[in-house]
Amino acid sequence: MLESGNTDRVVGRAGEVSRYQISPALWKAYTDSRDYRDPAVSSPVALQHWSRLYHYFLANAGRTPSDFDMYVLWNTRAGYYRTCGFNPQRVHPAVRDHAERFVNLVNRPQ
Repeated sequence: MLESGNTDRVVGRAGEVSRYQISPALWKAYTDSRDYRDPAVSSPVALQHWSRLYHYFLANAGRTPSDFDMYVLWNTRAGYYRTCGFNPQRVHPAVRDHAERFVNLVNRPQ
């Protein structure tokens, strides 16, 4: 929602597609479809990737990922967070700031 306005037609600055802002190369790992604008395609792709990141973190960090952790995993290159020891304090300050803002939005009262 933050980057795409929840619109599937948006293309990110680095070429990310769909409302979930997934790189086309990563998208191809989950589907042969190039119908980035179709929520019936983009939602399952995002769910598969989210699940992959979740299980990767669980297996490598030995704990359940928090919203902060998932933000960092979703929004940085593969392996970045692992090089930080899955330690939020070792994440680049700009990434940490964005992740903290995300967590604040997720946890705000409705």
